Order: sequence, then structure tokens, then C-alpha cells
Amino acid sequence: MSDCIGRAARAIVFSVAMGVAAVCNAQSAPNTATKPPHEAAWATIVDHDVPLEQRRKALAALEDDAGDLGPADLYVLGSIYHSGRHSGGLLDQVDPIKASLYFGNAATRGSIPAMAKMAELKLASHEYREAMNWAQIYGHYILAEAPKKDASHGYAAELVKRISWHFGNNTDDVMRDVDAYIAAHDAQIRAGAQEDAMFRAAQVRLDNAYLTTPGQTLPPLSCIADFLVVLRADGTVDRALPIDIAPDQSMLEAMGHALAKARAAETTDRSPRYALMTAVLDNGRYRPR
Repeated sequence: MSDCIGRAARAIVFSVAMGVAAVCNAQSAPNTATKPPHEAAWATIVDHDVPLEQRRKALAALEDDAGDLGPADLYVLGSIYHSGRHSGGLLDQVDPIKASLYFGNAATRGSIPAMAKMAELKLASHEYREAMNWAQIYGHYILAEAPKKDASHGYAAELVKRISWHFGNNTDDVMRDVDAYIAAHDAQIRAGAQEDAMFRAAQVRLDNAYLTTPGQTLPPLSCIADFLVVLRADGTVDRALPIDIAPDQSMLEAMGHALAKARAAETTDRSPRYALMTAVLDNGRYRPR
């Protein structure tokens, strides 16, 4: 969870197994300006119709420059390794070490969704204390920034509930970890999150971009899903490319099909346009206290 990524993904200079409390004692890396995501590269990497070798080369090229990437790119890198086989054969299986590496760094650089993905990752690997740490960190920033009716509130509450089934409700030690993490990284997180939000706000605006789940109006579990939408010049969707979803991967393809009905403004520029989407679906079962 340190914010130190080497120039190459294999040159990792810290242990990704370190807990929140351990990391909070380390000195934060200096804040750097957030950079816009490499959307064209992601369009190659996550497109199942592109030859596999070409996709893997594009992924390796991004990883070689991981130390210079902003939170959005680091978040998508983490999502690729979290998705595993669901990324269209790009990977043979989930790589929790790399997913944790990229999500942890994305979080400290300002990606709020990366905090949720870290919690999901740790929950899946039965690291319940770490999962609760990250869920509470995510909840801290969501409750402070998102409107009360935002779906992320319900997702955050359900995430904490799912973890508490295994961890229990004794969160005193967790909250000390969380407070220490926030004290160490809050300024960097807020600066990065603001710049990340500005880049996302400058993306192509999509209308009628609805996500649905197969055969039902509400997902069985509240979830967080990621897609890259490629748009034609006339504003229609060329491709809605699924990237990742947590906690239930089975809904990813069906939800992506719903995005085919989205539209954007027409343009005379014939170059592809892209929209990186991170969406939260809330089934309405839980709400923060």
C-alpha cells in the first residue's frame, strides 16, 4: 500500500502484504500531478477482438511506466489483474499480488473506487482485518464526498456488512488503522481525487447509459463495475468493453450489453472517442448509519 511503484512492474520495492497500520508509519511519497488515463491503450488491452499478443504488449508497455501513471490508469491496471480470466483471456487467472499493488497505489493517489476494490480483494482472500480497513477508508471518503442518495452509500454499507459476517463488529483497532492511514495520506488522496474527477468530468458525456442485471431489476449484491465505452462520430456506441466487476463477475457481460444503447453528441472528428466508466449498483438493502 506504499505509493512507490518502480519503473517496471517487476521492480516492486515494497511488500504488498503490509497492512494499513504498517504503511501508515512510512513517509508518504511526494504528490505528483495526476495525468489523464491512457484511454486509447485501454481500448486495445480490453478489446477481446484484438489479437491476444497485441493486447499483452500494450499492457506490458503501460506497466513499464507504472511509476508515472495517474490514479485512473493504476485503478484500471488493478482491475485487469483482479478480473483475471474475465478479461477475455488476457490473463490465465486473477493475480491478487499485482491487483493489490495497483489498487493500493491508485488509492493513495486519489482513486476512491480503488479503496473499494482493495476491500473486495482482501475479503476474497480471507484477509478480513485488511478488508475492513479498506472498507472503512472507502466509506470515509464516500460519506464525505458523495450525495446521500448516491448508490455508493448503499454499496459501502453492504460491503462493510459482508466483511463483518467474517470479522465481527469490533472495529476499534480497525479505526485506529484507518485514522492513521487518513492522517498520512489524506492531502495526497484529496488532491489526486480532485484532479481525477476533473478528467472524468471532461470525458465524453453519455446519455441513456444505464446498467442492468440479467433477469432482475436489482443485483443480488451491490457491486462496482468498470467499462470502457468506444463511441462513433455519430454518437452511437461502437463497443462497450467490460473490464471488471466486484463482487460477482457473472454479471459483467450482461451489464455491458445494456451500455450499447448509450449515446453521445455527434462530432465531425472521425477519431474514436472513449469513456472510462466506473459505476456502482446498489440493491437498496443497506444504508450507512
